[in-house]
Amino acid sequence: MEIKKLKLNFVLKLTTILFILINKQHSMKSQNWIKLALLASFAGVILQSCSKEEALIQVAEQPTFSVRPDFATLDTRPADVIAKFSITAENTQPVELSQLKAGGKYALVIGISDYSGTSNDLNYCDDDATDWKARLQAEGYTVTAVLDMNATKANIEAAVNNLAALSVAGNEIAFCYSGHGSKGNIVTSDLFYINNSWFKTKFALAKSTKMMFSFDACQIGAMATALNATGRVIAVASNKTIYSYDGDATMKNGVFTYYQMQAFDQLGYIYVEPDNQYAIDKMIAWAKTARVRVAPSYVDSYTGNMDL
Repeated sequence: MEIKKLKLNFVLKLTTILFILINKQHSMKSQNWIKLALLASFAGVILQSCSKEEALIQVAEQPTFSVRPDFATLDTRPADVIAKFSITAENTQPVELSQLKAGGKYALVIGISDYSGTSNDLNYCDDDATDWKARLQAEGYTVTAVLDMNATKANIEAAVNNLAALSVAGNEIAFCYSGHGSKGNIVTSDLFYINNSWFKTKFALAKSTKMMFSFDACQIGAMATALNATGRVIAVASNKTIYSYDGDATMKNGVFTYYQMQAFDQLGYIYVEPDNQYAIDKMIAWAKTARVRVAPSYVDSYTGNMDL
């Protein structure tokens, strides 16, 4: 706006000078209409130029992705209330394994875009979970999906307990989460923080030697350390401090999940480790273009390459 004002002032001064010059050269009243026409035309050209330049300034390209921020920065509840909504390993017991016959493939996918309070919502986390569900079902998994407002503390705890119970020797296990994160916690739709230590405890008795975990959330890197054990691959879209990102409308996924799906669905990747590395490399390249910092990674404690 300040630039536009300066331009208008310049135009007014210039037209005044032109008017004086024309007056000196043409004194006949019959030529007044010529002077006015010239002035109007000149001012119109200059103003049109100003408006075009102003339009160019306003149409600067804006980023179409969005951050998945540390949820703690959005949480306006008092500290004592937040403490009551924090779930850790304290008073948590490992899940006893099921006595059912082994040899199955079981997965839990959680995606939360719709949180309690509209200011807490994200864009494509439910799409991430839906895409993971389709991919895992195509590989023969029995998949439980917990999405959006159904992804409450109670429902997530029940679903994780069920998956952990199925992690017996001979079963293949997959867990995928997309949503808010904060300092090693996932965040439920009813705004509970579930810590990585809770997940570690829940899967402490697992005997499955083929388990895949994926977390597309901010500040979620501690999950990779907490859940690491023989036979597991854990992928995380961020470290302990950096954010993750929702992609644009062409991606319709979190950026990390988008590239995981691209490798599996479009490029024909079979194994989890190369898929994760592809997603990491592509997300880092994307971040350079988007001018943001990212820190995706994965931990591999599986012997050989893990297929889904």
